[in-house]
Order: sequence, then structure tokens, then C-alpha cells
Amino acid sequence: YDKPKEAQEFYFQQRVAPGGTAIPVEKYTAAWNKMVYMPRYSSSQQSFLPSISNTGKTTLPLTPGNNFSGWSSLGPGNIGGRTRALVIDKNTPATMYAAGVSGGIWKSTDSGASWSVLDDMMANLAVTSLVIDPNNSNILYAGTGEGFFNFDAVRGDGIFKSTDAGATWTQLSATASNTNFYYVNKMVISPNDSQRLYAATRTGIWQSSDGGTNWTQTYSTSVRGGCLDLATRTDQNPDFVLASCGSFVQASIIRSTNSGTSWSTVFTETNMGRTTLAIAPSLQTTIYALASSIASGNFQNGLYKVLRSTDGGVNWTTQVDNTSATKLNTALLSNTIYRHGSHCGLGTDQYFNQGWYDNIIAVDPVNPDIVWAGGIDLFRSDNAGVDWGLASYWWESPNVSGYAHADQHALVFHPNYNGTTNKILYVGNDGGVSSTNDARAATATGNTAPCNSSNTSVSWTHLNNSYAITQFYHGLPYPDGTTYFGGTQDNGTLRGTDTGGMNAWSEIFGGDGGYVAVDPTNTNILFAETTRLSIRKSTDGGSTFSSATNGITESSGNFLFINPFFIDPSNPQILWTGGAYLWRTTDQASNWVRASDFLNAQTSALAIAPTDSNYVVAATTDGKIWRSQAATTTTSTTTWASVSASTGVISWLAFDPTDKNIMAFLTFPYTALRLIPIIPAASLSEPIWVFLSA
Repeated sequence: YDKPKEAQEFYFQQRVAPGGTAIPVEKYTAAWNKMVYMPRYSSSQQSFLPSISNTGKTTLPLTPGNNFSGWSSLGPGNIGGRTRALVIDKNTPATMYAAGVSGGIWKSTDSGASWSVLDDMMANLAVTSLVIDPNNSNILYAGTGEGFFNFDAVRGDGIFKSTDAGATWTQLSATASNTNFYYVNKMVISPNDSQRLYAATRTGIWQSSDGGTNWTQTYSTSVRGGCLDLATRTDQNPDFVLASCGSFVQASIIRSTNSGTSWSTVFTETNMGRTTLAIAPSLQTTIYALASSIASGNFQNGLYKVLRSTDGGVNWTTQVDNTSATKLNTALLSNTIYRHGSHCGLGTDQYFNQGWYDNIIAVDPVNPDIVWAGGIDLFRSDNAGVDWGLASYWWESPNVSGYAHADQHALVFHPNYNGTTNKILYVGNDGGVSSTNDARAATATGNTAPCNSSNTSVSWTHLNNSYAITQFYHGLPYPDGTTYFGGTQDNGTLRGTDTGGMNAWSEIFGGDGGYVAVDPTNTNILFAETTRLSIRKSTDGGSTFSSATNGITESSGNFLFINPFFIDPSNPQILWTGGAYLWRTTDQASNWVRASDFLNAQTSALAIAPTDSNYVVAATTDGKIWRSQAATTTTSTTTWASVSASTGVISWLAFDPTDKNIMAFLTFPYTALRLIPIIPAASLSEPIWVFLSA
């Protein structure tokens, strides 16, 4: 359904400086601090306003309402997005906090029935870990940076702290613009001293003894991925802390029994990749680990082993591994239904594994032999991890009780869970937040378990109400300005309306959504795509779609992961797209023809002049802009004029709506909007450059 690795590669490509290995997101913080001195322009008042500093303030207002008065969220609030962190106030369990990897921190005071954003104006919204002070629920810490990928993509910028139940957040200065805290993958607070924190980062384990003011590295590693998980016992003093380190390479489990003063390796094996940890709350000498495999073959990035220790991590036994004769046991970190394709009428078994990406384990709070695991789907074992049953179905319709969105990242039990009158379990995944009221209900077992969602008795409720963290690649309004649709990461192509409101969006096409287009003269005609060359057309308002790439003979691999395509604003019969060549259709995608010679790189952006269909520009990933003033008649042998306009990828192009001779483009690393004449004009002696704040 989704391709997280390719999605992050695309995200990275669009933002990284030429030759760079990471996106320097810390520069956004510096830019944010400079904005206080910048003059402002009010589009509603059509007048310039003084800078924030001239109003007597030295910082930007951080309350979202102060920044966005007059704006309202269109949504979607009911779809969700990638949620890696979820915490609950144990004293007031109706109060919950969730974090989206590109949407910041959100709060619910009604057990997840509705959500509100806490701080959309944090300097970094890539929040992947949250902890709440067990002795003072007004104090929370948020770690930024998603360090689970095999390259630098969603970089963070340290740790943020709130002392007023999330109303305001302060970046901990010791972690700001600090390479050791670009990826804060997991945090825990000492059960013995709430001023003592532990953070697992790309460079090892860091510890603070003063509530985050100062930090000391207690364990250093250069292993790929660094340290990714932490777990601590609540019955030991000094602190007993476990950590796992390593991903895509041999990983290890390490342990400290003296509050992080020293660490020792307690388990590692050659083929062991990313590993997550869980301590049984009711018997804390019992510990589980869910490990992915780095061995080549069918199970690479799939299940390696489920491990168990009953002596506090000294000795470990294999409960199950990928050689199990029970097929379902081997699917914990795979796409379950495709793993069982031969049993579910899908042909041969296929291995789509994501143990490096979605990998989580948790133990029932009152029974140390009941264990939950999350990969693409959710599983439960009732015999200490030896055998597993299926508890969710990503491929089902969202209104089916067994459906839970794919890609599990967080498992959190209700603070009052007792296994009888309270059996509530919350999950965070790529579709937001869900819950079940019966985490003890029967799961599905056997080779046909994945084939039908009615095989499980576990029922899921989706808690995405005003939880607006969906990650859009592209989107457009309909001509009337009251309907909107766009393509999203792992949540398909979505559509919403002013009438329905932010919590009534729906998916009109699945998969990873990309660019969209609508015929302004007939809104029943829509275009959408998934990834690379995959343009689809609907003639019934999105009820059905069919392929619309007839005539494009170029290899799909030449097209970007999210491939730009556009409809001509003055002639909806004409559409443009591009790979290493440009392609044009004049019969609304019934047939395409090649409209350029070789461009030497992949097409990254396109624009058609609103006032003249012959004026078309395209950008390629090598920083060039290609242009034609006779685009409706170019052929496969036409060499378009080009200019090397940037050293980075150009991600967007736009024409002046009233002057076809002027266009703009957006590029990195400059984070600048540049307005340039595509044809010399008497009124412009040189290009106009308008730099954005960053």
C-alpha cells in the first residue's frame, strides 16, 4: 500500500543541498529567530505592517491563533498520518498527547475522541518521541528527528520541553543545533528521579540529571542507525535501563543497572537488525525483544526473532523465528496478506518486509505471557511470544471493525488496564491513532487468517477527529473553491468539502497519492496517481479510475517517485508530464505523444502559462529549466531551450498569471523563490530575486 523508503528518498531529494548528506533543518530555527525583525505584509489589509520587534516583542508569537487569525483548517482531520509517539496522563487518563512526524504535538482531553494542536509554530515539527513526567503531568518532553531510515531524511533539532501541559514548548538549548540530537528516537524518564532523562539518539545514549538543561553521553556508538529504543524497569533503584542499537547492520541489546553509569552488551547475533524492546509491567524480570533480519533472502528486513529473557536481560531465548513451520508466525514484520498470497487467492507468496520502519512490541500490563507486536499489521501472542494471532487488517475498508491502518509505531495500554473491566489498547500508525476496547479478544490464526477480516474478534476504533497531520504531496481546489483533493503519503488521494468540514474527508483512490488535476469545465473528470508513471483518470467524479498513460513508452523508472503532471489551465484537453522526456496529450489522456528530445535528467516540475498554451516550462533534477514558446507543436526530436538555473533540485514552477514572459521557481538549498523572465522583457533588465525567510 505504501513505500516508506521511497517516500523518504523523494522527501530528501526535494530538500537537500547539492552533494549534501542531510537536510540542515537547524537553519529553520535560525531563520525563525530572524523573522522577528522582518517587515510584514498583510494580504487581507493589502498593506505593510511593522516587524514584530517594532511592536515591542523580541520573539514571535507562538500561539497558533496569534499567527493564523482569520485562517481555518480545511482538513483532513479524520484521516491522520504517521504517528510515532503517544502518551497518556496516568492521573487523568482522558488526557492524551500524540505526535506526528511532520505535524508536531497534539492533545486530547476526551480519550482521543477529539484533538487540538498544541504548537504548530515549533521550530521543528518532526516529533518522534514523547514522555510525560510521572510525578508532574504538566511536564512533557518531545524529541525530534525520525532516525529509523537508512539515510538522513527527516532530521530533527533537539528536544523540546513543556511545563504547562503542552500549552507552550521551549527548545532545550543544550540540544539545539547539536548533531548528537538531530535524531532523538526514544526517551524515558527515570522512575526514581524525574529530573533524570535518557535519550536514545543517532550517536548513542544521552542522559540529563537536571530536567534537560545539561546532557552527558553515557554510551557512544557509531553503528548505523545509532540507538533506537529504550525501556526501563520501575521496580529498581538505581535505574535499570535497556537499549537497542543498530539498524540495517548487526544490532545489539545493551543494559545498564546503575542509572546509565555503565553499559554492557547482553545480546547480539549476526543477522539481527533493528530491535524493539518491552518489559512486562507485572513481572519486570521478563523482557521481550522483536528483531528484524538483515540476512539476504526472503526475510531481509522481515522477522528475525522474537526473544525473551526471564532474568532481567542476562539470558535470552528464541521464542519464534522466521523458520517457524507456522507461516503466520513468520509474518510479524511483513505485509501479512501477501505473505499468505497462496492461501488468499493472490497467487504466490510475496515478501514485502518493513522491520526497519514499522517495528514495535508491548506486553500486557497484568499478564507477562500476553505480548503484542506491530509491523505492517498488529499481532498478539498468548503464550509468551511462541505463537501469534492476527489482530488487524490494513487492506480492509476503514468502516470494517477489523481494519487498522498499516505501519504500526506505538502501542500504549490505558493506565487503568486490568485485563477484565478495562482492556483498552491504543496504537499509533501511519493512519494516526486507533484503539480497541478489548485487547484480549480472540485473534485470527492459521494460514487463511489474513484472508478475511472477520477471522479476528479484535475491533478497532479510529480516533482521528481534528487530528490534522496528513502528509500531502500535492493538492488542488475545485473551480468553485469549496471542494479540495490531493495525494498523500500512505493515505491515498483524499477529498473534502467546506460543507462536510475538516472531519469528513474520504479516500477516492488508494496507495501513496501524488499529483492531482481537475477539468475546470467538468468536475466529474479527475486525474490522480500513485507513484512514478501511474496517471489515472476518472469520468464519474472519482467513483472509479482507469489508467491514463496510453502512448507513454518511456520506462517508469525515469519518472520521479511522485511524478508531476498538470492540466493546461486554458485548455483542459491538454496535459503535460515528464520523465527523462516531456510528454503531451491533446485528447485528455486518451493518447500521449513524446514532446521533447532527451532532457538528461528526470522531470521535477512543470508549468503551463495560463494565458498561452504554447508557453511551457519544465525543470529537471539537475537544476535546469527547459522552455518552449511553441509547446503545442513540439515533437520527439525537438530540443527545448534550457538554462542551468540552480545547483539544487527545482521543486516548483509557476507563471505570472497575467504575463507569460515571467515565471518563478522554487529550489533548494537556497529556499528561495526566484522570479525570472523566460524571455527578455523591456521592463526587466535582470531577474528579480525574492528570498524567503529561510
